[in-house]
Amino acid sequence: MVQALLVEAEALLAAASNPIILKGNIMNIEQYGIYILYAFVYLAFMLSLKYALNFMAAKHYNADEELAGGNLAAGLRRTGAQFGLAIAFMGLLSGANSESLVEDLMTTGMYGALAVVFMLSSLVFTDRLVTPGINNTNAIKNNNVAVGIVEFGMLVGTGIIAHSSIVGEGGGILSSLSYFIAGQITLVALVLFYEKAILRDFNIIESISNGNVSSGIYIGGKLIAYALILKSAIAGNSSDATLSYMMSEYLLLAVTGMLFLYVFEYLIDLLIITSSNVKEILLEDRMVPALQLSGAKIGMAMILSNAIL
Repeated sequence: MVQALLVEAEALLAAASNPIILKGNIMNIEQYGIYILYAFVYLAFMLSLKYALNFMAAKHYNADEELAGGNLAAGLRRTGAQFGLAIAFMGLLSGANSESLVEDLMTTGMYGALAVVFMLSSLVFTDRLVTPGINNTNAIKNNNVAVGIVEFGMLVGTGIIAHSSIVGEGGGILSSLSYFIAGQITLVALVLFYEKAILRDFNIIESISNGNVSSGIYIGGKLIAYALILKSAIAGNSSDATLSYMMSEYLLLAVTGMLFLYVFEYLIDLLIITSSNVKEILLEDRMVPALQLSGAKIGMAMILSNAIL
């Protein structure tokens, strides 16, 4: 055993004396240090998002007290916002780096603040467009879990879209805002189309307002699935073209992906749950099959999104 320890010690000394290995170890330590620094930057933005959410809800309820009291709907809103921000932040970190750490930190700060704005604006999109006629903040105060799940889906979907739009190879605030706005409008339009045209014989908004959890799961899952397709439409875009061409290419990829998803959604609704149809599941508030259908559609969107890239 002593001999083995001596051999290991000699190997460590040899590695330490080798300038190539020593340089590699120093670079690894520096890289780890940079990642830890970015983790603290993300923590700062996560805290700023928390206080912004608290401020938005302050007229209606004390968010920290509701969370401490076990308000699940409030917890879903907060968790969705934090999770969405993390997804967006990962997209930022995977973008092109400059040679200056200070410049990278300034860029991260600028786009990180933009990601926080994206998260907060998605709540407005949800309240005004995805669930029209429902005061989402009051519903969250009253622990309407269905509304909380829809907001969770929208916030995560926003993070997924921001993951591709917030930096991109072309970069720039204008392209980031353009892709985010285009992605959010498309996402909302797709959900509204489903609510009004596909599920026209069932008022799913009224169902969510009444606290039907299965309806919240169903729409929340769709928001995430649709966002995955839109994210790939953004990521599959050319970065060296004009903005108008990039938008037209985005729309083409988004429409193609959504057509495939709609076909497979129909097959999933038809084949995954054979004992009843979607309308019966939602009317009877059957959460388990609703969760199964949503999970299957998100999984299918993940597969299809790879075909778009």
